[in-house]
Amino acid sequence: MKLPFSLWSDDVGKKVYKITQTYLLTVEQYVKANDKDEAFDVILDKGGINHNKIDKFLTNEDFEFCETTYVDVDSPETKIEYQGSIVKEDDDIKCDNYEPEFKDTVIPFNKRFGRHA
Repeated sequence: MKLPFSLWSDDVGKKVYKITQTYLLTVEQYVKANDKDEAFDVILDKGGINHNKIDKFLTNEDFEFCETTYVDVDSPETKIEYQGSIVKEDDDIKCDNYEPEFKDTVIPFNKRFGRHA
């Protein structure tokens, strides 16, 4: 068996373990679209996870003690929830019926839209 790291004389007597951890990652994004089907198409084309960024550099490694050999992400279960319609009231453009929901792990600032999440 070829290990992903080198073995040294002071490693004699140690044991080698393969540790597999499965994480549940939730990504919540808001999408502007005309209907639910278009919203799903938009998230497939312009949203979601950048899978090119999911690689062994996602993990912490100390090459003397541990090294990552496999990182994978499954396709997500997708739930689409209507949040409201974009309307113009007086000189204000807003999303009617939208009630912001704040969570402990929310990203504090959305750089693209220049406002707090």
